[in-house]
Amino acid sequence: MTTESVKKSSSSSNIPPEIIEIILSKLSSVKSLLRFKTVSKSWNTLISDPLFIQNHLQSSNNSPNNNRFISSYTRGSDSRGFPLDDFEVRKSDAGKISGENIPNGYNSILCECNGVLLLGNHVKYALWNPSIRCEMFLIYEYEFKEVYIVDYGICYDQITGDFKVVFIFETKYAIYSCNNNSWTKKNLGTSYHTIGGTGSGLGIFVDGATYWILSDDTISTHLVYFDPRTDEIKRLQKPEQRQSDDDKFQLMNIASLRGRLCLYFYNKEERIAQIWMKEKGIDKWKEFITFHNFEAPYKLSRPICLVENKVVIQKEENIFVYYNTSTDKSVNKEFVHIYGDRRKLVPYRNSLYFPTGVGTKKIKARQSRLRFT
Repeated sequence: MTTESVKKSSSSSNIPPEIIEIILSKLSSVKSLLRFKTVSKSWNTLISDPLFIQNHLQSSNNSPNNNRFISSYTRGSDSRGFPLDDFEVRKSDAGKISGENIPNGYNSILCECNGVLLLGNHVKYALWNPSIRCEMFLIYEYEFKEVYIVDYGICYDQITGDFKVVFIFETKYAIYSCNNNSWTKKNLGTSYHTIGGTGSGLGIFVDGATYWILSDDTISTHLVYFDPRTDEIKRLQKPEQRQSDDDKFQLMNIASLRGRLCLYFYNKEERIAQIWMKEKGIDKWKEFITFHNFEAPYKLSRPICLVENKVVIQKEENIFVYYNTSTDKSVNKEFVHIYGDRRKLVPYRNSLYFPTGVGTKKIKARQSRLRFT
């Protein structure tokens, strides 16, 4: 349907505005929504409204097509773009975002929040939403530079509508507010490090906060999170059953499964893996699933997503296993091999979100169309 025909059909119909809003929020195509903003002033106002953007992302997250992920590196055979993988259809080659569509000079995705990606290349950083082709370059304050950056994260404050970028150093952290176009530096009050061998970039935004797993000077692992209301980094208690010092289960990783924060534990001695799920809005955990006879040699082994009644586990760098959540028997699993570098995957969302602060701009005309090969 052309834009003109949409205008005519809209003006001649008696569809209540709230019904139009529901219909538009169910559209998965961000490209169509951007085009529909030209239908009328009221449609433009509606589609630009923060509440509509929130509802659209929520609808997209709940759709069956929400299990697309993007590889965070452009190295090796994937050097000309970021590859896409679709676990819903078990498709290991769901296209790629070609290099000409990526903001210049960026070759890695550090983390994701509501469809907004943090890109990095040495000391250069940018926020980028490939769905709406918007980018914002971050001016990195060199006086914040410590020995090394432990981890990164993006957090969205729903109250203020502010995207906040968080850099965690060993004893300090820095926050960039997109609304204020400013950096703030704070002390952690302790020392944090990455878990041996896992690298950085594991920050996950879920249920209004951004979470990481970090270790302290005693090599104890902690679940920490950034609270956007107070701009503080705090600790969250692990499940009571997994808090003992002599517990054989090691906290390996975190994940977001259908909007719930999940912890991934592994007992190497008994070859048992567990996923614990946090109740939404409260600090209460419940055991989601236990896998027996589970070999996890890969340090970045972690849950990726849920597909129907199966949980997808990244077992090795490019081997993913579908486990039936209704049973822990090893016969109920399927293997999917993905070729190329997939050490870190981040969700690829159809999202209208993007910061509205200073420095936001549309990508140049030559980059205005995403090409999927």
